[in-house]
Amino acid sequence: MFFEMSVCDTPSKNSKMDKKSLTPFKKVRRKNWQQETAAYKVQPKGGPQEYPISGDRFIPKRFQQDGIDHNLKFIGQREERDILETGVLWTASYWRQSSFISAINSTFGIQERRLLQFSSLQGTAPEAVCSGSADFDWPCNPRPRPIAIQNATHEMPGIVSPVDYNMMDWSPKDMVAVSTGQDIMLWHNLDETTMIFSVDSPTALRYSPNGKYLSIGCFDGNYPVLDLWEVKTSMEFEVSYRKFFLKSIGCITCIEWSPDGEQILCGTMSGGIMVLALPKLRSQLIREHRRKVTSIKFSPTQKYFASSDTSGTIYIFDGALKKRILRLRGRSVVFDWHPWTGEDMVVAERRPASIFILNIPRRQFVASYKRRDDRITIKTVTFSKITGELLVNVLRRDDMDCVTCEILVLASLNRLVDLMCNSERGTIFLMWNPDGTNIATVGLDDTFSVWSFIPTHKRKAILRQKEQQGAKEKNSSLSLFKGMR
Repeated sequence: MFFEMSVCDTPSKNSKMDKKSLTPFKKVRRKNWQQETAAYKVQPKGGPQEYPISGDRFIPKRFQQDGIDHNLKFIGQREERDILETGVLWTASYWRQSSFISAINSTFGIQERRLLQFSSLQGTAPEAVCSGSADFDWPCNPRPRPIAIQNATHEMPGIVSPVDYNMMDWSPKDMVAVSTGQDIMLWHNLDETTMIFSVDSPTALRYSPNGKYLSIGCFDGNYPVLDLWEVKTSMEFEVSYRKFFLKSIGCITCIEWSPDGEQILCGTMSGGIMVLALPKLRSQLIREHRRKVTSIKFSPTQKYFASSDTSGTIYIFDGALKKRILRLRGRSVVFDWHPWTGEDMVVAERRPASIFILNIPRRQFVASYKRRDDRITIKTVTFSKITGELLVNVLRRDDMDCVTCEILVLASLNRLVDLMCNSERGTIFLMWNPDGTNIATVGLDDTFSVWSFIPTHKRKAILRQKEQQGAKEKNSSLSLFKGMR
């Protein structure tokens, strides 16, 4: 006869049960009994007392090694971890510890990672911990916690195959221009209006710094041309100028405006760089590259500009004289300028993933990160103009050969601030908006997303601070002598 019994039930104890019917059993010690009990040694009376070598141990879960690493009582010099292997859990634990350390260092003026090394605060003005601290590989004012969130997501078929950063830009008038090589689509973020213009084989596009013009590299028959579209209204454009080039250049592969909006630099398929001076677009040819020019970027101060080609070579030029001052060789490189100094730049090799921080005046790499395998690929690198944080877009393959796309926000090459990712769609960086508060990304399922990198109240405070600083400089008597320096 069989019956069901719950695990909480206990069979009734029958005192008249036959003892011979019971299954015999033998008491034995557990295999780890030596770790649970003490080894006592009987000592003779009157002799010296000896204490046991091992005693009773009880190790609760909170004192495991993982718990110790995340416990604020055990903060100290932590072991270096691979920054590109970092996950969400370490992101949260890092900021609980880093904020605590930064607060202590700021309060007591600690300069190093040793407890009893204090600086003299008498007669000196307090400085930001991030500005001169040796803990940072570049000037940075990181956010106190991960705060980037998605604001909007739209369907945009074909944008991810492949992503060409020379075919998209975000206007200061909050208008996004994107092309997949056939037409140009303009999307206005405020009223969410979309316009599509038919252009003959567009190859590159870029807005002017003030958003007044949209420069487009395309073709007129078999001749490569540069069109300047003047933005009249959000719904009206006018082709104000067209510049023809020789067939020998191939096509315009990338466009870059100078920060003052007076020059346009056009990279070409043949490797030349055309410098066009506004308003008449008089041209000057810079011939250094031997391969297709993939990217051109001015430093924020316009003191330098850099260009890269498909062979992995980067040339750095003097911004005024247009003369080459430095050459770097790599393999499939991407780069960006630091938004504050104008003299530091980040250079990254896509595979194997490598990151270098280069100071131009000293001709020196001040920090570096290198991998030896091909499991992680760097898509692009870019700095935040507000916080100075470095965004590294990586593509990581797991053991099942599945690809994960995410954006790591770094305050240093060993400090992670934020992790921007979507576990279902992936996150591939596209572009910043002009004021540096929002980021446009694309997913592997052809979804276009807009992220808020800085909250609204912080953005308003930053803009208000800039307005007050501008008004203060305008009313200052020293501003009268700026032209005499």
